[in-house]
Amino acid sequence: MDGRDKKLNAAQSGRATDGDTHSRTVLAVALAPQALDLLPRNVLEPHSYIARVSYEELDSISFSGPQAPALVLSPLLTPVFDAIDLARYLSQRGYNGRYLALVDRLPSAKLIRREVEAQSPDLNFDVVVLDGSSPLHSL
Repeated sequence: MDGRDKKLNAAQSGRATDGDTHSRTVLAVALAPQALDLLPRNVLEPHSYIARVSYEELDSISFSGPQAPALVLSPLLTPVFDAIDLARYLSQRGYNGRYLALVDRLPSAKLIRREVEAQSPDLNFDVVVLDGSSPLHSL
């Protein structure tokens, strides 16, 4: 567990030092550290706390109420789960924040967006293509 993970635990247990840590918590699920460097510059808020967790650790995270992360990031596809699995999980846990699935290259993200929206209509979901072609890169 690194310092950012400790900040997440403190925020979730109500011991946050600045009173607003949880509102800027970014949960990076099974995400390689270098993927964060490829995100469009406007995705992460200044002073965000990035907590890296595995898919198996998700049951220990609160996804509703004031302790919920502001943003969840994950790869689009892993050997353990894909974005549809995680979107369904987040919806079932009552998550109302933003979820972004990251992928190196993708010809068209529309199909994935439609599928996730069909499975989890209340989730604020999008796909970020890390090659710079994502609409978020142009903001």
